[in-house]
Amino acid sequence: MGILTLSLTNTGHTLRGEVFAWAAPDPAPVVAPVPARPQVLVITKNRDDQTRVAFAANPRGYHVVVAESAASGTAILRSEAKEIGVVVLDSQLPGAEGVEALARSLIPGAKLISLLPNHAATDVSKLLMDAI
Repeated sequence: MGILTLSLTNTGHTLRGEVFAWAAPDPAPVVAPVPARPQVLVITKNRDDQTRVAFAANPRGYHVVVAESAASGTAILRSEAKEIGVVVLDSQLPGAEGVEALARSLIPGAKLISLLPNHAATDVSKLLMDAI
């Protein structure tokens, strides 16, 4: 500790005060961010398939985004392409071919799963588990 003297040149006054010892706080530990898992985009009207994909993906840390039409799936692909790693697409949905082509062009490394008519419930979960 010591005495601090400040001179104010405009007023000609001198201020006196004590100087206190001060130590900078310890910096917060640097923690590397945990990389987010890619999203799983499910494009189907079939609620059972939507639920199966969510039950398989969510416990493993994957966020599932659902679109019930090709148009809404396309909008999600365009806005969230960087976050999507797996696309599950109902092949019978009108416009599915365009969505598949768009997914391949926007997300070259994405895994695409096409749901075929009369697929078994276990097939959806197994295909998703193989993809993620």
